[in-house]
Amino acid sequence: MVSLVGSYIGLKKKEQFFLSRLIEYIHNSSLLHDDLIDHAKRRHNNKTAWLEFSPAQAVLAGDYLLSKVNMYLAEEGNLELLQTTAQVICNLAEGEFLQRQFLDFKDKSLRRRDQVSKFKTGSLFKWCLQAPFIYKKEKNKRIYSVLDQLSFYIGLLFQRSDDLIDFNVRNKMEKPCLIDIQETYFNSFSCFLLKDGSFKQEEQLKTVKSLRLLSKIFPDFKQRVKEFDCLNEKLMRKTEKLLDQDLAPLLKKKEKGLITELKILISFFYWRK
Repeated sequence: MVSLVGSYIGLKKKEQFFLSRLIEYIHNSSLLHDDLIDHAKRRHNNKTAWLEFSPAQAVLAGDYLLSKVNMYLAEEGNLELLQTTAQVICNLAEGEFLQRQFLDFKDKSLRRRDQVSKFKTGSLFKWCLQAPFIYKKEKNKRIYSVLDQLSFYIGLLFQRSDDLIDFNVRNKMEKPCLIDIQETYFNSFSCFLLKDGSFKQEEQLKTVKSLRLLSKIFPDFKQRVKEFDCLNEKLMRKTEKLLDQDLAPLLKKKEKGLITELKILISFFYWRK
């Protein structure tokens, strides 16, 4: 995404690489820390770092990557980019704090799950969208405001899709399922399932061990997925409207191809195809 935005607004390849490396370090640092915090055992079908090596080494590796980010930013001397990056790192930590408040099934509010997505997934997308403009020293503050809203929508779509994958919906990578339930957490689709559910269904969902049993708890499961998809299709249309009506007029003629590319990404992030 960094390279996509950067190429349309005229950043050189080495400048795109510089920014891409920064966000990749931040992202990987967050995964190293998150996996340890969540006691996750697998990451892309491999052992997680804390389990393969040790918790201490995983923490140190994550801290090292963040230190490298600070070093590269200090060498670059772009104060605005440094401030934006610091805010993203704070948001990631805040999102993790917020998410942990919902463990042990303490909350089943979709709106509050969306807050977590904004701080975690959304903040990473926000950096990817804004950093190339910041690096180019774009003066139009309206662009940053629109990209802020855009990143929130994209982050929601990506995370809600990821939460469906946990229920084996469009699980093309064959990831392990029901992990969030095992970790005593209602993700966004769990919350959607339970919005009109009974107390009995909620208690059964907390202990469900297989997808077969899940279909017995929610006989209308496939219909619920369709309804969830409809909800997110509305969000996709809202996102496309934001691109066409708010972002496109702010871009130069040679930059407007970015709108088409972002629309493709929006669809991919949710449908994963």
